[in-house]
Amino acid sequence: MSSDKKYKNQIAKKEKYGLLVDPEPFSIFLGIMGFIGSVASIAGYIEFKREKRRQITESRVKLLREAKDLLMALEVDTMQTEASLRKLELILTEGTSEYHSIPLSNLKLEFGSCKPVFTLHGFNKFDEVIKELNHLVGRGFETTSKLLQKLYNVDIMFEKEVYLQLIELQSRLNEILREGLTYEEGFRIYYEIIAFTKDILRRMRIRVMKTI
Repeated sequence: MSSDKKYKNQIAKKEKYGLLVDPEPFSIFLGIMGFIGSVASIAGYIEFKREKRRQITESRVKLLREAKDLLMALEVDTMQTEASLRKLELILTEGTSEYHSIPLSNLKLEFGSCKPVFTLHGFNKFDEVIKELNHLVGRGFETTSKLLQKLYNVDIMFEKEVYLQLIELQSRLNEILREGLTYEEGFRIYYEIIAFTKDILRRMRIRVMKTI
C-alpha cells in the first residue's frame, strides 16, 4: 500500500471515530506574500543606475518582447491566485461539516490559530486548492526571476509613479506582518494587494510595449 493511500486510510479511520483532519492554512498566505514581494522587488531594478545606455538593436527588441510576455504572464498568475484564494476563503468560511464551521473573524492570521476541521471529503477539497496556490506561487516566483533577468539587460525608463507604487507595495506587505490581522481581514487585504499588484504589472507592460 502506498504511503499516500495509507495516510488517507488513517484519516478515514479517524473520521469514522469522530476525529477530523485539521490542516494549517496559514503557510499559503506567506507563500503568496513572498510571490507579491518578489514583484515588489522590481523597484530595485528601477533604482539601478546603468553606466551606459544601449542602442536600440534587434536583440534588445527581442528582450523587450520577452519582458512584455513575462509581465502578461504575471498578470495572469495574480488573477488566478486571487481566484484560488477566493475558493480557499469559501472552503474555510463554509466549513465542510455543519458542526465544525469556524468564524474567520475570530481567528488570528498566524500559525496555529486556525485549525479548520474537515471530513476526508472536505480535506480533499482543501488540499486541491492549496496545491493550486502552491503551484501558482512557485510559477510566479520563477516568472519574476526571468523578468528581472530580462529587465537588467535592457534600459527601460519606467514612470516615477510605478516606482512609488512598488515601494508602497513593499510597505503594505511589511504592514501585514505587523498588524495582527484576522483571517477575515487577511483575505480582504490580500485581495486589495493583488488588485494593486495587477495594476502595477499592467502599467509596466504598457510601458514596455511603448518602448518596443
